[in-house]
Amino acid sequence: MRVEESVLPGVGRKFMVTVRSGNRLVIVIHHSGSRELHYYERGNMDEPTAVLDLTDEEARELGAILAGVLFTPEAVGDTQTKLAQDTIEWVRLGPGAPCVGHTVKELQEQGAHLLAVLREGQALIPNPPPELSLTVGDTLVLAGPRGAVERLRKQMIG
Repeated sequence: MRVEESVLPGVGRKFMVTVRSGNRLVIVIHHSGSRELHYYERGNMDEPTAVLDLTDEEARELGAILAGVLFTPEAVGDTQTKLAQDTIEWVRLGPGAPCVGHTVKELQEQGAHLLAVLREGQALIPNPPPELSLTVGDTLVLAGPRGAVERLRKQMIG
């Protein structure tokens, strides 16, 4: 897979993702948070086969699905080896957790990623925004190399 990124002045950013089959997905992320997805089939890069407009919330939900937050398929073949090095972990924040009251932006672990926040009584918050403040009872979905995820988990819950 090849990803090319470019700045669109006054609009946002554009990502061109070319997959192994030669098909291409162009993603335009507007400063407003809306997203445009343009799908091009190999051999026809002039006109998109499909165009999809997403709100910020829809894009984040789709991202969570693609990242395996809501469902992770059973690993087979080479994927098992890669998954043995990486992990996805759910961490519930209890009273006294050091990160409660802090924002997502303040989490400091390189190599581990906060994929989503499950907040009681609310919809899943996939790809949480940096300004989101963490609260007691949140369940955080972390992913990355096992060591990095463990360091981030310890930073969050002490």
